[in-house]
Amino acid sequence: MKSKVSIEIEKREGKYSAYSPEIEGYIAEGNSLDSVIDAIKQAIQSHWHQQEEESSKTTAQSLLELFENITAGMTETEINNLPRDGAQEHDHYIYGIPKSDS
Repeated sequence: MKSKVSIEIEKREGKYSAYSPEIEGYIAEGNSLDSVIDAIKQAIQSHWHQQEEESSKTTAQSLLELFENITAGMTETEINNLPRDGAQEHDHYIYGIPKSDS
């Protein structure tokens, strides 16, 4: 899941700092440009690794189990009133557009 990120590097009073606007909360600082670049590279790699771990997490449940868990506290009447044409009429349920005649 690697992509391009921008890096801002600044030099003030003989010290360097770097950050990436796409990675919030991390600023690399150091006395040399090389050390700051190495630190921001490590931060980006760590960020990518964390994103890959988060995206690989699953519930390990089948859709049927997931539906059963969601509807566990519902009455049969409430379940019967759930939309049966959700995919076909997604514009109606999401945007409030009148249902189609098809």
